[in-house]
Amino acid sequence: MVDLKNFEAQIAPVILKRGESYYRKGNVISIDQVANGVWAAEVEGSDSYSVEVTIDDKDHINGYSCDCPIGGGLCKHVVAVLFVLRNEIVNAGNKPIINSKKGVFESMLNLITQNEYQTFIRDYAAKNKNFKTEFELFFAEKDSRVDVADKYSELVNRLIKKYTTRGYIDYKASFGLSREIEKILATGQGYIAKNNFRDAFALAKSILKPMMEAIIDSDDSNGNIGDCINSSLELFENISLSKVAAFNIKEEVFEFVHKELEDENYFEYGDYGYNLFSIFQELAVLLNKAPIFLYYTNARIEGRKGNDDNYRKEYFKKRIIAFFQQTGNTTEVEKLVQQNMDIFDVRMSVIDKAMQKKDYKTAKKIIREGIKIAEAKSHPGTVSKWENELLRIAYFENDIPTIRNFTKRFAFERGVSKEYYQQWKNTFTPTEWKFTIEQYISESIQNVTVNWNKSKYKSWNASPHPPLLQSVGAIYILEKYLDRLLPLVQQANNLNTTLDYHQFLLKDYASELLSIYLPTLEEYGIKANSRNDYEYLVKLMKKIIYDIPNGKQDVLAVAKRLRDRFSIKPRRPAMIEVLEALLK
Repeated sequence: MVDLKNFEAQIAPVILKRGESYYRKGNVISIDQVANGVWAAEVEGSDSYSVEVTIDDKDHINGYSCDCPIGGGLCKHVVAVLFVLRNEIVNAGNKPIINSKKGVFESMLNLITQNEYQTFIRDYAAKNKNFKTEFELFFAEKDSRVDVADKYSELVNRLIKKYTTRGYIDYKASFGLSREIEKILATGQGYIAKNNFRDAFALAKSILKPMMEAIIDSDDSNGNIGDCINSSLELFENISLSKVAAFNIKEEVFEFVHKELEDENYFEYGDYGYNLFSIFQELAVLLNKAPIFLYYTNARIEGRKGNDDNYRKEYFKKRIIAFFQQTGNTTEVEKLVQQNMDIFDVRMSVIDKAMQKKDYKTAKKIIREGIKIAEAKSHPGTVSKWENELLRIAYFENDIPTIRNFTKRFAFERGVSKEYYQQWKNTFTPTEWKFTIEQYISESIQNVTVNWNKSKYKSWNASPHPPLLQSVGAIYILEKYLDRLLPLVQQANNLNTTLDYHQFLLKDYASELLSIYLPTLEEYGIKANSRNDYEYLVKLMKKIIYDIPNGKQDVLAVAKRLRDRFSIKPRRPAMIEVLEALLK
């Protein structure tokens, strides 16, 4: 637990230095105890940031937060406040802070007259258009002439313009823009909480469209603008799902969403189009808008051409099936399912039904048909998924030959899969497995050796030995045949290869590993030609010294030979520097 009396000891030096500088410059412009043990402060930086610190009665810091770009972590603004608190609480013996600007502000509010209020507001609104807009929005219910949608659009567009430079919103500006937009979105959630769906809808509309335009010409690699778009979509969804929102409001949301879905950018710049479509579908079901929904969705399917559009085309087909399921039209569901059995999820739904009935024969038939379709389309990933379904059924049927067939193939399809290897192994008794794996190893070695013999005279850089590690090395590890693994690693006699098997051989064969490392380290050092290479060499030397303490002097001897060799022509000052650091 951090103590206010000596918090410096637990803070990174860079952050501490910056925070202390802010403290000494007086960047903490206000601080108040807002609750028992809770202190709120305002700190001036590149912007004004709100900091909150919680301290118990023993001066322990129990929590802190800041709304700066660091994201609530320990930042220079929090540190500056900690310096103030220690000075005021600890050093001054719990003396109350009397320079609180919040106190001054509250006092002024109580002293000024209504006429002074109004004069100030008129003058300030004339200078600050955002304030005028926010003022009118806050008191919109006082005057029916206030068009909430127009006011929010005005405010949002002004903010976008503020953070745009030469038609572009850069990485840093995207954070500032999103932070201000999120404050407006919080107002929208407040409207929802009060069942004020009309203003929530107006606000959401005013943010969604301009922010979609903004994301096109921005660096949103941090996802801030995208988060704002998704938050505005959440407002639409909240209105759509609300049981108390009036149907006429939901009708307006439906019409707005329907129109926006014509804009391809919602699909091209993220998943916003799919989120928007989900709202569209939910409202189409609720409001009995089947003709509009089906016309739009079918048009999207018919308009998609080429392989690049297959995903979206299948998506809309599946949404139509889901729509008919939601509306209880089982006839259309069955019809569309049969028409779209080439789509994995659609075919899978039929298989699931057969599986629920334990009709494994039918399920397997449908899967095999799916495999043929996937093979015809050259979709090996889909073939693999179907084969996994066949494996799943084999487990239900306790079909050992099929389980062995698939698990063995999957185990060695891409490298070695421990999961499938263990499943394959589990189908045998220990005695059976011993025979099976030895047979597999023998066949693998034979195949690799035959292929190597055929190709070794066709390539000038062919390996002097059959590459057995690639085919049986992983098996030797899984079966703990380390006595067989070691000779293959020694045969390879390669630094990187030895490092690949280091962790498995270290316990029982440390000295043998060292015998490989010493010459290969020296060879690597001779060939190295950049600081990165030299630093990597020293990193390896340190690792070997740590893992094989008995080899320390031998490794250092290699380092000395390399240092001495490159102290004369050709000189490598950078290598000498890093080696000297190791030798010291």
